[in-house]
Amino acid sequence: MNKTTNIVTAFNGVLKTFVKGNEYKSSPPVGPPDDLAILSNEELESLQETTFGENLGNDYSYYSISIIEEPAPKKVPLPTIDDLQSINVCGIDGSNQRVERSAFYFILARAAIVEFRYSIDNQKPYFYNKLLDKNAVVWVDGNVFKEDIKLQTIPLLPNSNILNELQKDNELPFLVKYSPETVDKSPASHALGWAVKLQQALELECLKFIPTNIETVCIKDGPLFSTSISPQETIDGLNPIFQWKNQVLISSSKRVKDSRLLVEALQSNVSLRNYWFPNQNITDQTIKHVSTDSILLPRILSPGYRTPLMEAVPRSRRAVVAVKGGEPRLTPLTCYYLSRHKPHTYIRIEIPKFMWERGRERVEKAISIVAWQHELGHKAPLVQVTADMRCQLGYEKDILEKQTLFYLYKNGLNFPEDY
Repeated sequence: MNKTTNIVTAFNGVLKTFVKGNEYKSSPPVGPPDDLAILSNEELESLQETTFGENLGNDYSYYSISIIEEPAPKKVPLPTIDDLQSINVCGIDGSNQRVERSAFYFILARAAIVEFRYSIDNQKPYFYNKLLDKNAVVWVDGNVFKEDIKLQTIPLLPNSNILNELQKDNELPFLVKYSPETVDKSPASHALGWAVKLQQALELECLKFIPTNIETVCIKDGPLFSTSISPQETIDGLNPIFQWKNQVLISSSKRVKDSRLLVEALQSNVSLRNYWFPNQNITDQTIKHVSTDSILLPRILSPGYRTPLMEAVPRSRRAVVAVKGGEPRLTPLTCYYLSRHKPHTYIRIEIPKFMWERGRERVEKAISIVAWQHELGHKAPLVQVTADMRCQLGYEKDILEKQTLFYLYKNGLNFPEDY
């Protein structure tokens, strides 16, 4: 993985491998070499799924949904001073940017870890952040680069495990390719797919850097299961948390407008329907036409409360927790929390099941700390908001865009602007 200062300069060698304009124009149109990794149909289709990997076009996005607590909304107490004594609160977030041309795409991806350490023993407030960067070149037009590009990149072979490749700690960009022999023929979709895949892999890689010598609540942005990397890569990426003792991983997302977990829970559980909406004549047909959980939540939760934890896995991520070949301990337990502050905002929280089974009091404390951080951050937990600010790549994209235009002009490669 690149050091932060090298995320743009890592492309220096690539920029010098552009062919001359006259050579490019005189060459017959061809695609990139065959011996490079491409996105699978499943990975491309994941771009059309919701934030939480719920399948499109199916009547039910989840397998069986079960409530593991009493159905009554649960008040979330804010942590006391003693709760925050010498505790570490971490946030993980990621972003990506793309320099786009019809013949190639340059990808910048970054994940950030931010730590807030709290203490009441006259210790100074502790703030720490770490950035993990990685780049990629998506080769679309086989004529635009010289063969030397393979010496200035890390060519990914077909079916490469992205996490294994990240661990090699090479500063050169990955080299991958576009293939029209997929469900989505758009090169821009392939570039987006690779960008999201890299970002989500980096976010999982951050888990290796979470301190295990202090009580820690780690808040990872988005769903527990990343939607753009394979089930096996998801399992591999989450593997470090099985060694944690006094640490809790919580995935938190403010993007709940497309979620239908509660909608489907009510469709399959009449007693829950009658509990939450007594004497309102709610039927299967009524619930079926509710668009998202965000329509239901104001009728269920009061400020400072959360829904009961529910055990459910999106069908598209079922392989992650399958008994054969998967890891059932990672089954997510999910709830929603409604902020005390105004304007009120929701976050969706997911926790690995084994952490709940190993220590419910520790998880309840972690949820209260996430709620407290959310009150401070308003739109999301404060440490998560800070990590989001640290991982942005707009400045780096602007520099790389200008450098790319210079080398294209220098080589006489005058591609038309594509809006």
